[in-house]
Amino acid sequence: MSNLFSVIYKSCIYAASIAFIIAFFTSSYTSFGAYIAGYSVLTLGLLIILLILFSNVFKNATNISTIQILYLLLSTTGPFILMLGIVSFMFYLMISYKNNIIEQDTAPGYDTLNTVIIILCMVQLYMVISNIDSQSFMITGKLPTMVSSFIYLIGTITAISCMILYGKLKYYSTDGFIVDRFIV
Repeated sequence: MSNLFSVIYKSCIYAASIAFIIAFFTSSYTSFGAYIAGYSVLTLGLLIILLILFSNVFKNATNISTIQILYLLLSTTGPFILMLGIVSFMFYLMISYKNNIIEQDTAPGYDTLNTVIIILCMVQLYMVISNIDSQSFMITGKLPTMVSSFIYLIGTITAISCMILYGKLKYYSTDGFIVDRFIV
C-alpha cells in the first residue's frame, strides 16, 4: 500500500511540475489555468506525503508522552507543513486576484516574483523527491537534518516572497483610470 501512495504523490508532484512549465510559456487564461492545476495537484501530493508521515509517527509512537509525540510530529513533518502552507497561500492568491492576474493588471514585478516562487518550490520538491526514496527515510521516516534545514531555509525565502507578492497584488494593482473628456 505504501508503494501505491508513493506512486500517487510522485505523480502529483511531476504533474504539478509539468503544469508550472506550461504556465511559464503561456499567458492569460491558459497560464492561469495551468497555475491553478499545478497548485491544486501539488497540494494533493503534499497532503498524501503528510498522511503517510502522520501515519508512520502514530504507528511507531507507543509508550511515549504527548510532548514527545508532538516533537516527533514537528520534526518529521515540519518541512512539508511549511511547503503546504506556502502552496495553499499561493493557491489562495491566485483565486482571490483572478481577474487582475488574467487581465495582467498587476504590478510590474509580479511575473518575475511569481516565477521565482515557482522555481523555489520546484527546488524544494526536487530535494524532497530525491531524499524521500532513500533507505534512511524508509527506515526512520525523517529527512536528513541537512536536507530538512535547507528546505526550511528555502521555504522561509519562499514565504517572504509570497508575502511580497501578496502586497503587490493587494496594494499595487494597475487598474488604470479613465479620464472623462469634455469637448468644449
